[in-house]
Amino acid sequence: MSNSYVDGKVREAILAAKGSRMNAQKILMAWAVEDPDLLRGIAQPFLKAIAAAAIERAGRPPSRSPAARPAAGGGTGGGRPSASGLSRDALENLLNQLGRDSGDPVPQRAAPAGKAAAVKGATVHEAPAGGPSHEKAMMAIAKAFVAKKVR
Repeated sequence: MSNSYVDGKVREAILAAKGSRMNAQKILMAWAVEDPDLLRGIAQPFLKAIAAAAIERAGRPPSRSPAARPAAGGGTGGGRPSASGLSRDALENLLNQLGRDSGDPVPQRAAPAGKAAAVKGATVHEAPAGGPSHEKAMMAIAKAFVAKKVR
């Protein structure tokens, strides 16, 4: 399939969505379900990675432990989880740490009254502390998402 066909369909979707990328994406996915050539043209550059992921998933033994599977309700303590699977509180804490040096103190927020009352009757399990390599990995991920300041 030629790139011009896929590019033309992408432009059509953007025009149909009146410039909204999110709506254009939904339109393009709907078209790809109906048009095998469009689906093949969109997926072709990623086919090797898709096949590798499928083989990796098939080669991994199925996990039976509930801790390995994300809960249907999402993470604890922040309400609705984000698309990344982090709770709102965990995501806010991560965003608060972005752009700080590792030695800077992190300002603590007071918990809202509704959450404090809910936690009083709950059993709280402390997460095990990550090692130095975990901390380095998390800092590298956080630094990758920090926007560079324009001077």
